[in-house]
Amino acid sequence: MTNQNEVQKKLVRYQVLDGRIKVLSQRRELLLAKMLEIESTLNSIEEIKKSKGEEILLYLGSNVLVPSSLKKTGKMIIELGSNIAIENTPEKTKEILNKRKSIIEDGLKTVQEELIKLSDEFSRLEPEIQMLIERSRPSSKK
Repeated sequence: MTNQNEVQKKLVRYQVLDGRIKVLSQRRELLLAKMLEIESTLNSIEEIKKSKGEEILLYLGSNVLVPSSLKKTGKMIIELGSNIAIENTPEKTKEILNKRKSIIEDGLKTVQEELIKLSDEFSRLEPEIQMLIERSRPSSKK
């Protein structure tokens, strides 16, 4: 009976680990997407600074671009959260985005470390469960 209990405990732990790994993998994907978005925005700011009011292509989303020219390239509005936005220079806007990027990088590092730890435990647990199941089979008892 203790073998049965041990198998059950390990199976529950295995399922918990599997679920946690899936959640962390999704979180990692979201963080990577946000990181790419910030990097793209930083590149766009540089292109706007270079344009000096000349015509640029403005991305609307869904792969749609529109030719446009900017009257003011020295001011940008950035949302800080909770429906609060402020006007800033491109440099200050880049500074805010780089801070956000740094926070995301830290979060990504933490998620990666946790994923490695859980994956290692997950990999160790599988053969243990298999061994316990084989031991509990009637044909293996003498």
